[in-house]
Order: sequence, then structure tokens, then C-alpha cells
Amino acid sequence: MPDAAKSFGAIKAWRFWSLSEPAIHHAMYEFADEAALDRAMKGENFKRLIADFNRDWPEVPRMRDTFVLAQTYEA
Repeated sequence: MPDAAKSFGAIKAWRFWSLSEPAIHHAMYEFADEAALDRAMKGENFKRLIADFNRDWPEVPRMRDTFVLAQTYEA
């Protein structure tokens, strides 16, 4: 995860593992703005990381989605 976050230029990164299905994993990255996200998704580092993933785990399905933070709350 540190390599991916640095390669993408992410501000923060999180990794989640499912408690009900241990094979399910989610990684989330925070970017300064949509332009930074766009640069990360189109960059050579992104292609390199995908190639690394496919080489190491060829049978693991993967999907991507983008989200916009709508609300936060801290108690």
C-alpha cells in the first residue's frame, strides 16, 4: 500500500479486509482533487501497479470505482 499511495500521489490510503469473506479486500485512496485522481489513473505508475498485481495474482478479480466524499462526522 505505501508504494501505491506514493506512486499515485495520494494524500491518504486505507486498506480493508472483509470480516465475513477473508478473500475480499478494498483499498481506498484520497486525492487532493479530481485532477490529481485523473493524473494518477492515467499515469505510468498506475499501469505498473496493475501489471504487478496481475503478475502476482492472475486469478483474483479486480474492479475500480471512484467516489466523492459527501459528508463526514466525528464525535
